[in-house]
Parts: sequence; structure tokens; C-alpha cells
Amino acid sequence: MKENKVVNQDGRKITTTYTLENNYRVKVSTYHFSNSKVIRSILSECITRESGIFTMETHALYRDHNELIISEPVARYSFKLLEDQHARALEAAAIAISSLLAQGEASERECQKDQAA
Repeated sequence: MKENKVVNQDGRKITTTYTLENNYRVKVSTYHFSNSKVIRSILSECITRESGIFTMETHALYRDHNELIISEPVARYSFKLLEDQHARALEAAAIAISSLLAQGEASERECQKDQAA
């Protein structure tokens, strides 16, 4: 499993991605929405498919998992607040992340058994 954290200060977004060898991904993304003055953290799953030089993410997999973890109103944007909420979201979603990754590994093993048969 690979863990990757992408910080986009200009886009007001932090994403931590956990990727398995079978390209199954679980992501926790924290965004600042300036129009509603809210910081939201969302847990989602996807699988990647490569096509030439492009990598596409498909979200409707074993089930369509897209869960709101935390949503908090903020008076003003602060990158420090965004970082703090992302850290809290990772803590709050730790069990769900582990569960989704285990299900992704189990599904990959089933696919490998079917292909071998």
C-alpha cells in the first residue's frame, strides 16, 4: 500500500490517498468552500484505469462510497485550519479507511481466483 498526501494551497484542498497494488484507492479530501464558508472532509473510494498517458478514476465500484466525515463553518479561510481539520478527518475515518482497504484487497483476491480458474 502506498500513501500519498497532496497539498494545494491555491486550490484550498488537501488530499491523502491510500493506493493498493490493484489500483484500488481510498481518499480523504479536505476542501474549503468559499461560497458557503465551510471546510468539508470527504472519504471516497475509486479504482484507477490507465489508458495511454491518461489515468482515469472510476468511482462506482463495489458500492459507491462517498461519505462526509466533517463539515465545519469558518468565518475566514486559513490554511492552518484546513490542515487541522484534515488531520482530524484522518483520525475520525481511520477505521473506515482500514475497512475499505481490507474490502479492496479481498475483492482483488477474488478476481485473481476467478481469472486463474
